[in-house]
Amino acid sequence: MSSNLFSREVDNFTKRTEFLKDSTLKLNEITNRFIKKRIQKINNDNHSCKEESLYSGLKKDFNILVKDSPFLKALKKDKKIYKLKTHLKDSVYRDWGLMDSPAIRGLDLVIPSVFGEVIQVQGIRLGVDKFEHFFSYGYYYFNLHYLGKKEVKKALKFGLFMEYFNLGAYKSGVMSYGDLAANFNGMRFWNHILAKRKDPLNQNLGPYVKCRRGQWVFNKEVDWSQYVDESFDEAINCSRFRKGVMVQSVKERVREVNYKDGELKTCPLAPHKLKNMLKKYSQFSPYILNEKGHKEIPKFMTWKLFHDL
Repeated sequence: MSSNLFSREVDNFTKRTEFLKDSTLKLNEITNRFIKKRIQKINNDNHSCKEESLYSGLKKDFNILVKDSPFLKALKKDKKIYKLKTHLKDSVYRDWGLMDSPAIRGLDLVIPSVFGEVIQVQGIRLGVDKFEHFFSYGYYYFNLHYLGKKEVKKALKFGLFMEYFNLGAYKSGVMSYGDLAANFNGMRFWNHILAKRKDPLNQNLGPYVKCRRGQWVFNKEVDWSQYVDESFDEAINCSRFRKGVMVQSVKERVREVNYKDGELKTCPLAPHKLKNMLKKYSQFSPYILNEKGHKEIPKFMTWKLFHDL
């Protein structure tokens, strides 16, 4: 299993004003190429229109929880996927000690790439780590809700639990709501592959693949601009941190950074954009969006979201 998902955090504040070329078109091209190649392989192997073969094949292509997935390697290799990188020593997290964040501070000593790269999709900045969540945990959500026929909030609660215990708070000290938003939209993507079931936002963007005469055919192109929104941006959909001292140090560093006109020196940088996301995600917002800005993570036993189902 790859260490990428467990170690990399993103700083969407420090280089906010630096120019970053948009990667949407190239990202679309790479994604659609993988889908086309996969359905061609399935057809050549005479698997007919078995959904299991389609999903398992696409998981091999996109599942970044598996080390060196083809999609991740393509993103790293392609020079037209434009990236920004911030080192820990320059980031808003630079004051944290080893006891605050063993993953970030400890791994920085041996893995300089502990901080993930940032790309831009349709004007929105997001960490490359969001693709890991989109495809991998998005499939877990899809499997729980659509294939396992569980209530959608069961899947959302699973993601919240994983971010709280396994992926964020107890490793890096960061609970990323941007990750949770990527998980949710990844679930939507996997459902849109065949578009056989209702979309939770009533925006069914598929089907990307259809069955015709016993073979899979490519039906429609994936467009990342229809999935990525401000909920992926951790300067809008703010993270929460394990300790109060970590919250305070990040708030102080965020105030020191220069931003675009109209952006505040606190998270969220643009509250009106967060309000738009709250309207979009509606009933699902508590599991995807952080309305309170940079705050300490609530205690598990007193956090109602974990105990409301």
